[in-house]
Amino acid sequence: MAVQVILEFDAAEGKADEVKAYFAEILPDTRRYEGFIQIDVLNNLDKPNNFVVYETWESREAYQNYFNWRGETGVFTKLGEMIVDKPKMSFFENTGI
Repeated sequence: MAVQVILEFDAAEGKADEVKAYFAEILPDTRRYEGFIQIDVLNNLDKPNNFVVYETWESREAYQNYFNWRGETGVFTKLGEMIVDKPKMSFFENTGI
């Protein structure tokens, strides 16, 4: 069953445009990763430093494989330099209701 992953974080002051550019740079590889279905990077209109990344993966295992790979590539370290605090990550599945 597909899994939705929601990642929420705040960019550091003055770093919102850098965050957007970084995601534009790295997402082509994400979209080619095995098990990937969809990703949207959302920017809060009322709080411009606030972002939500909404992802859909074939399974939680597929996402975990992707997450582990991203950790090896140094993406989290670089992103960590642009954001405030640790991102909030949640996993969901569709109830079919």
